[in-house]
Amino acid sequence: MIRSTTALAFLLASASAGAVYAAGPEPVVADAPVVATLPPPPFWAGGYIGAQIGYAYGKFDVDEAFDGDESGDGVIGGLNAGYLWSLNNGWYLGPEFQYDWADVTIRDSDTGASRSFEEIARLKLIVGYEVAQGQGMVYGSGGIAYGSLDNVGDIVDGFDGSDTNWVLGLGYDHRVGENWTVGGEYQYHDFNDFNVNTLHLKAAYRF
Repeated sequence: MIRSTTALAFLLASASAGAVYAAGPEPVVADAPVVATLPPPPFWAGGYIGAQIGYAYGKFDVDEAFDGDESGDGVIGGLNAGYLWSLNNGWYLGPEFQYDWADVTIRDSDTGASRSFEEIARLKLIVGYEVAQGQGMVYGSGGIAYGSLDNVGDIVDGFDGSDTNWVLGLGYDHRVGENWTVGGEYQYHDFNDFNVNTLHLKAAYRF
């Protein structure tokens, strides 16, 4: 009886060892390689194109037309394009070109003669700082501006009051989508014979 029990135990142990040998050692699962991921580039860095619409108000002192300062206001609107580089720490810098068609009529209250302010073109340097956890950017701008004040009505034919001088501005843009921003901007233009204030609502696509 003891021999039978011993033989049975030996057979069971041999079968277990054979099963382990047949199955082989458990496979070693290697850890997945760690892939370094770069942070996305700053949203405000890069190029953009857009459009704007707004309101213009100015004081005009054109001796050939009027005896004194005359005011005028009206609707303006146009296109813009620019590029911003990231300076790190939330700061951005870059150029912007902006063009507006204008519909501003200046009328002499004494004679009834009128002139038309028809366009403004600007080449500016933008300096901005991101706010609202990167969703917004407040910025200042400065550069050169071209304004065209053309003859309309009873004033001397062919007189063109266009001029090139400086412009300063302050604005804010806010992100509203993966590539879209909207914002507002105030600008002051100082020309030799007139000055113009503008307020814009702007929209841009950034890429």
